Amino acid sequence: MTDPVLVLGAGGFIGDHMLHGLARQGVRVIAGMRSPRAVPDGIELRQVNALDAGSMAQALEGVGAVVNCVAASPEDMGKATQVLAQAAGPRRIVHLSTMSVYGAATGLVMEDSPLRPEGAYGESKAESEALLRAHAAQGGSVIMLRPGCVHGPGSESWTARPARLLRAGRLGDLGPAGDGICNLTSVADLVSAAAAALRVSDGTGQAFNVSDPEPEEWNAYFTKLGRAIGATPVRRLSGRRMKVEKLAAFPLKAMEILGRKAKLRTPDPMPPSLLRLFQQDIVLDHRQADAGLGFRRTPPAEALADAASWAMKAA
Repeated sequence: MTDPVLVLGAGGFIGDHMLHGLARQGVRVIAGMRSPRAVPDGIELRQVNALDAGSMAQALEGVGAVVNCVAASPEDMGKATQVLAQAAGPRRIVHLSTMSVYGAATGLVMEDSPLRPEGAYGESKAESEALLRAHAAQGGSVIMLRPGCVHGPGSESWTARPARLLRAGRLGDLGPAGDGICNLTSVADLVSAAAAALRVSDGTGQAFNVSDPEPEEWNAYFTKLGRAIGATPVRRLSGRRMKVEKLAAFPLKAMEILGRKAKLRTPDPMPPSLLRLFQQDIVLDHRQADAGLGFRRTPPAEALADAASWAMKAA
């Protein structure tokens, strides 16, 4: 690809990795973000409001493809996707979706499994996928990636927060409460999958699960992460303790919101949705991504070591 690639949402966790990772692979990238910030030398920065058609059209000038990492609120996600689809024309759109579109599904989940999202986030992502499939049906070029739990350096949800909870003794071997399947996605793998999606000539309108081909239980992940960051011994937590966490989730969430306004660190909540995920027996089928994208995955041990190294420095 000779024309540059616009990375939308380049100021976020995944967008930042996407910007740097694609550049390292020789892709000419442009950083698209709402609020200007420093970018590496040699990379153009374009300020863009993902909800404004004129701003999006201006950001797409001279661009050959787009990687959509926009992390809009659930209320704005659909509108942002519609604005992008209308402005993109024939340009390839690589859109980052999520495993949350599958909702509470269990067992081996393939890309053609029913989408039954639960909650505003998953519903907004499913709506975005529907808009992009319609765009593809009208001649647009779209590939959608459905990662699992994206971890690695900079990941608040799946690296930093679990590390803090492990250090506090509030996470560890959860027994039956943690025997669900942990579908991790290394952020490096997501970048590699996006790079492959930019290159392939077919597959438009398709979605691809991007996740560890051999996922383990959440208990195994927490134990390995705990050991990697030195939060040992990794505790075995009782069912009673997990019930306490469930009851404390809403007060802790309220404290978190107030603490964020006051710029204070407060104890992390573990909402019921997170506790349900720890028990969900779902495995993302990776075979279609292997066949259609064929990207190189980072060995899981290497990805965990990179994530743990960052978490220890960020503590």
